[in-house]
Amino acid sequence: MTHHTTTPIDPHRPWIRDERDDPSRMNWVQTLFNPFGMTGKLHFSRAWTFMFMGRLLLFIVPVFGVSIATMAGADLSSAWQPIKSIGVPLPALLVPFFFFTIVTEFTSWVAHVRRFAEANRSTLKAAIVLIPLTLGLIGFALGVMGGVSQYEAQQGQSAQAPVETVTDETADGAAADAAPTEAAEQAPAQNRGRRGPPPTPAEMALGAGMGLAMPLWALSSFFVMLWTLLHVARLPNGGVGGFRTGSDLTQEEQRLKSYEMAASGS
Repeated sequence: MTHHTTTPIDPHRPWIRDERDDPSRMNWVQTLFNPFGMTGKLHFSRAWTFMFMGRLLLFIVPVFGVSIATMAGADLSSAWQPIKSIGVPLPALLVPFFFFTIVTEFTSWVAHVRRFAEANRSTLKAAIVLIPLTLGLIGFALGVMGGVSQYEAQQGQSAQAPVETVTDETADGAAADAAPTEAAEQAPAQNRGRRGPPPTPAEMALGAGMGLAMPLWALSSFFVMLWTLLHVARLPNGGVGGFRTGSDLTQEEQRLKSYEMAASGS
């Protein structure tokens, strides 16, 4: 049984020759949320493009828009402040990007499972798309532990400071009484770099965790994106045929193309 036809399936996309790539037959809910089915090449590409462009727009549009408005004189400083109720140290304008990314990590895995199943490949390969999320979680855990250790070190230093001050005042009591203004001038200089209340243990831990998780997630996501575009999205429907971008060619078109390549080689 052949799924190819020489007549256009979609008049707006005459290059589609495989009925399994018919855009009108695509079920978005099944493609994104049901890992127990199969998805053709172009349906997978449409779903992946939706997820990729959603992430891109939810990051670029808010950042660019708020930056332009700020340069125009608008006071949008609150957009860069984190929302404490969600417990994530991210600017408020990037919260939709964060939750959309978490959801699409799962839907991307589902789409890859369906694509490998349709192409008669091992669906275990779909776990590769979960590597960025896994590395991000590991980086977050390591960063949190580092942030807690850093906070404890700072608390230890601040606890030692009063003891050293009392010792110095006892040894140099006369000098401290003779120069009270000098100590008063040094105090503002020591606190000049501090603005606002000191960070809490949770804020320092979460900040360090996100600071390590984001680079790991972004870098690994880039390589997974290349693997998806160059390998998964080019798998032939049904696992039969050559790797190519776009809808599969008909058997007659493949035969003619092989003749042309043979003739050009000779």
